Amino acid sequence: MALLQSNQEVICSALKEFSKLLDQQVFTEPKIAERDMITVVDDWIGFYLSYFSKKMTGDQQEQGKALKKLREELQKSANPFLDKYRAFLKSL
Repeated sequence: MALLQSNQEVICSALKEFSKLLDQQVFTEPKIAERDMITVVDDWIGFYLSYFSKKMTGDQQEQGKALKKLREELQKSANPFLDKYRAFLKSL
């Protein structure tokens, strides 16, 4: 069963906005620990899930499926950012 088109559009919109957030981050000192940055990113993901969940349509099962897909996509988008942060920490 494919996602409803409107939910797919919400997911695309969320990913676009999340990408903007990640692109705006500038790594400077004082640095924060890698574990703390992971926590920050997890909090951002939680915020985006909470905000965009209100825009999902369909029955409860369809909304749950869309939120699961959104969580996966947000985490996938965050991984390169976290890799970049790890490289920043190693460069210090």
